[in-house]
Amino acid sequence: MKKYCYVVGAAVTLFTIFGMASTTEATETVSEESYQAAIESGFTPEQIQQIQEMPDFSLENIQEEPAARSAVVFSATQKNQVVSEAKRHLGKPYAWGGKGPNVFDCSGLTRYVFLQVTGKNIGDYTIPQEKAGEQISVAQAEPGDLYFWGAKGNTYHVAIAIGNGQYIHAPNEKEVVKINSTTYFKPSFAVRVIKKNTNNNANLVSYRTHLQDFGWGNYVQSGQTSGSVGKSKRLEGIQVKLDPSVSGNIQYKTHIQDIGWQGFKSNNALSGTTGKKKRLEAIQIKLSGAAATKYDVQYRVHSQDYGWQAWTKNGQSAGTQGLAKRLEAIEIKLVPKNTALPSGGKPAFIKK
Repeated sequence: MKKYCYVVGAAVTLFTIFGMASTTEATETVSEESYQAAIESGFTPEQIQQIQEMPDFSLENIQEEPAARSAVVFSATQKNQVVSEAKRHLGKPYAWGGKGPNVFDCSGLTRYVFLQVTGKNIGDYTIPQEKAGEQISVAQAEPGDLYFWGAKGNTYHVAIAIGNGQYIHAPNEKEVVKINSTTYFKPSFAVRVIKKNTNNNANLVSYRTHLQDFGWGNYVQSGQTSGSVGKSKRLEGIQVKLDPSVSGNIQYKTHIQDIGWQGFKSNNALSGTTGKKKRLEAIQIKLSGAAATKYDVQYRVHSQDYGWQAWTKNGQSAGTQGLAKRLEAIEIKLVPKNTALPSGGKPAFIKK
């Protein structure tokens, strides 16, 4: 039997078979009968040895799982992005405990892919990942869902469904990230992490910011905060993109320390700088093409000393100019044309 990515689920099964509470006890008390039971359950001698040697790894600790999480609501397009991101890592080597970006084990690969696409941590191991969404049958699985092997609460392997009964996974230390078929290695159940979005206006725009001392953050969606609040960190750059379902373009330009207004950038190009320690001070965002006739783009910024400023829209300035104040965070959303701006906050733009 191939040595698949058992990780924590394997340890739970092994400890259950041995009836032990710690690896120290395991080393001292494993009987021939228990050893054979583990072998019959599908473990190799190497796996048994590895799990026995893991320090301070008790059954009690393993079973302390986070509360169940509901499926993350994103656009259907992001399920395709999960598949595309997974395919980017085909051919990369396996390493037990590897969480990317250059080496992976099974749960490390799934965690990394969903973190890159959705910005959400679905869990470090197979068992927490079981609770990252809604459990479904293998037959119901769609591209972007997760396949699991083993009983719920005791899984030992996880993969990303890509359609037509195929999946991408990090199999074992002798293989690389690859595509396999459920025909030859059938999953036990599936989990839908990304469910259909019932709000037609949500998640039509995604954006991320480059933050002082932190670098690029994960992409966030409509109305979510990118950057930081209360940490006195400057925004240095921003990238903004529309969901592929939206026809048209999104354009944005920033006012940068010592540089002033840059020209408009569009469709996920960098506006601002990286590596130059220059703060963003203001921003303008607008739509063009069909998007501009159907939607307004609304946005607000969190500025040094001013906090959240008022919402503005469609190419108007947000932030400050001539006051040497850094932008610290931003929120952006697409709404139906002529939707009223939310009220509150200091003026959207303050100029000396």
